[in-house]
Amino acid sequence: MSVKKIGVGRWLCQVHSWFFGMVATAGKSQTIGSQGAPIRLLVVANAIIPTVQLSLLTPLAKLIKSGECFVDFLTEQQIKEHFGKGLRTIDAQAWVEDRCRAAAPTYIVFCRYSGPHADAMLAFSRAQGLPSIYCIDDDLLNVPRELGQQKFEYHNHPLRLETVRYLLNNVDLVYCSNARLEQRLRNIGINGNLCVARIFCAGEIISPAELRPVRTIGYMGFDHAHDFEIVVPALVSVLRRRPELHFELFGKIPKPAVLDEFKERIVVLPVVPNYDEFMRVFAARKWDIGICPLAPTDFNRVKNINKWIEYTAVGAAVIATHRMIYDECCADRCGVLVGENDWESALMALVKYPENRFKQVRNAQCRLSEDYSVEQLREQVQDIFAIARETTQLQSAPVK
Repeated sequence: MSVKKIGVGRWLCQVHSWFFGMVATAGKSQTIGSQGAPIRLLVVANAIIPTVQLSLLTPLAKLIKSGECFVDFLTEQQIKEHFGKGLRTIDAQAWVEDRCRAAAPTYIVFCRYSGPHADAMLAFSRAQGLPSIYCIDDDLLNVPRELGQQKFEYHNHPLRLETVRYLLNNVDLVYCSNARLEQRLRNIGINGNLCVARIFCAGEIISPAELRPVRTIGYMGFDHAHDFEIVVPALVSVLRRRPELHFELFGKIPKPAVLDEFKERIVVLPVVPNYDEFMRVFAARKWDIGICPLAPTDFNRVKNINKWIEYTAVGAAVIATHRMIYDECCADRCGVLVGENDWESALMALVKYPENRFKQVRNAQCRLSEDYSVEQLREQVQDIFAIARETTQLQSAPVK
């Protein structure tokens, strides 16, 4: 079993290296694959954000390499590069419409898009009889201030909120990352055609489970300092009790001053924007334990289990906040679920008994392969395309 998994992991890395290299070298055209492919996507996003990579590009990489899928990108970032502050002008709209025509897509996929000219792009898709899909993995209509003032103001700008709500209510299909998010959108009055993903982020084993002494605990996070604060007191206590331990912080969250006492035992790793490169760097750190604290907020309750997938892929045992989003993936000894006051005891249990940590990672990696594989996500994305196509055909059929 291990040999097979290592092989799959190496294959995935090779595909990722080819795939994201194509994105990086695509230049101004920002396209990947063969334009004569039967599946041609125009992906509309604010930028080529992680969600585009995780939910679309990674599962479709095999189809792109085989020539079955072509992807063109139209981003708000591109519009700004061409028109600066005039990105909402008539000239900018005409340029966007020209880009849509030049892409000759068979599907238009809006991925978390909140930028300008959404109405023009949707009008183009309807005029051409093209299925339109909105891919969403957060409650973008209620981004909280806890994520930082800059992100709060960005997502809550009235024009962005108007765009997101308009697309959610008017595309042919809204692709929700989980059932909790779908229900939240319905509760806040979204009346569009919503469907639910069984999985939204996939992974393959990069570093198989290994029986070894526990030396490194880590947390990966972006703009979620309020979540990390939950575990800091327990972390400080564990580091004081076990001087052989190190802690690593991967992402944009600043290191809390209370960790300064541990000096070189604390490592802060910079953001790696390219997801393929990020996973390579991440795996090389050889974390033994990865923590997933979540504050009990409405926004967090509709998030996704990407951290569990990524920690598991690199061979780290997961400790996560219970009764939020991780209960299912951590069940059956695939992770440790804790309340607010249980972090120290959970960390110490895995530190003291490395064989238990090993067994937990082994269980989790089996679940990753069986339930969250790239192949399963690719099939799901193709199913989403088929559903969107059927919806478009039904809506355009003449009324008898």
